[in-house]
Amino acid sequence: MKIDLFPVSIHVGKIDLKKIKLTSNIAKKWISETPTSFERKNFLNRESEKYLVEYICELIKDHYYSKFELGILDIWQNNYKNNDYQEPHVHANSKLCFIIYKKVTTPKTIFFNPAKNVIDMLRADDLFPRTFLPNKLKTGSIIVFPGFLEHMVAPNSNQITISGNLIFNPINKGEEKDAIRKRNKSTA
Repeated sequence: MKIDLFPVSIHVGKIDLKKIKLTSNIAKKWISETPTSFERKNFLNRESEKYLVEYICELIKDHYYSKFELGILDIWQNNYKNNDYQEPHVHANSKLCFIIYKKVTTPKTIFFNPAKNVIDMLRADDLFPRTFLPNKLKTGSIIVFPGFLEHMVAPNSNQITISGNLIFNPINKGEEKDAIRKRNKSTA
């Protein structure tokens, strides 16, 4: 018998980039000085937000119980120009995050095993992977992952991603039953 103890799930899908209309104000940020619109004024039009939220809900519905209403807390664009990168980080203010690969040749996102420090200490990387590279993703792919999952972006050029943080608003008991009914109807 195999039991997956404390699994960390990620969800991968293919999004219609034509439906994502994001207006961004790009400037250099972080230690890497990567051009980004993080913490700047970003505007995602209402139709785009609705599409993105509905798509992510559908993508994660079998893994997360529907007692929450999903929303977008933050969204921003990263423009990797000349060997730009992102240092290792987490999204501490969000339970779930996403990356949309708007223009990529090979995604350079690297996810770290939450136990990487212990794996290093035990020199056990021959048994347990320290990193995961979702290198099969292409332009139009989306990946949704827990905010606590440390990740980085290796140096790359001429690639664009849209990243964001999701928020979960509790649904009261009556609305929860309606949400479950609605979800069950859509999967029938």
